Amino acid sequence: MGYPRRNRQIPGPHATKGISETGDVGITLRSAAVAINPNAERALSTKRFDAYRQHASTEDAAWALYRWNIEVSAAVLLMAPDLEVTLRNTIHIQMTQRFGREDWWAAPNLLLDDVTSAMLIDVVRKYRQKLAKGTVSPSRVIADTTLGVWVNLLGRGRNSALGRAVDYEARLWRPTLRFGFSTGTQTPSGRERRPTRSEVHRRAQVFQRLRNRAVHHEPLFKGIVVPSTNKLLQLDEVWEQCIELLGWMCPELATLHRDSGDFAAVLARRPAP
Repeated sequence: MGYPRRNRQIPGPHATKGISETGDVGITLRSAAVAINPNAERALSTKRFDAYRQHASTEDAAWALYRWNIEVSAAVLLMAPDLEVTLRNTIHIQMTQRFGREDWWAAPNLLLDDVTSAMLIDVVRKYRQKLAKGTVSPSRVIADTTLGVWVNLLGRGRNSALGRAVDYEARLWRPTLRFGFSTGTQTPSGRERRPTRSEVHRRAQVFQRLRNRAVHHEPLFKGIVVPSTNKLLQLDEVWEQCIELLGWMCPELATLHRDSGDFAAVLARRPAP
């Protein structure tokens, strides 16, 4: 097969021994080639590796790109929990204040579109009896909701289960959710400008796609396509949009992740094609 190879490591300034960033003993993610059992490609699938071969000049370069992509995913997952939990809590707090109850999804004056409703119903049904008995709190439901629920609530809204158009801009964003994203950019006169719903939603969508691809070990090296568009964002742009979204909710956390330099350091180690 010729690739990957057993017991071979290319010496040089980037070759190291010991435990790497991913915990692989005797493997460096920064080498042109790494020691690995020849059955690795079969175990991980040729189809998966082909995505990297298409963007590499040699088998060694393809393997190096694959290992670097793992580094990128790991760096994403250092930031993702903070952004996802902050987004979830920000929306939950605003909805609780607006409807005067922690189980705001059950408020009679709340109208959700069919997609959001279906995603919430699945979780609420799981805890319905315990909620009724008081053995769990609404926060348990919130903790179990998927990222998609929160991204949907920032969208424009679709139709309800009865076919009625639901305008999230008018019903949720303007009277409620916008107050959770109070740290925006500056106007030319120096006044603070809150981000628009579409700006927040677009960044939340980009984060969702980035996070999902990282969690499912999909290729990230080409960047992220903005949902509902053909626009490709490079990884540095994707990162900045995620940090900007986090900064609109919690500037301190955004500063923490931006100043760490972890993601930039990983991007700088991208192997040669």
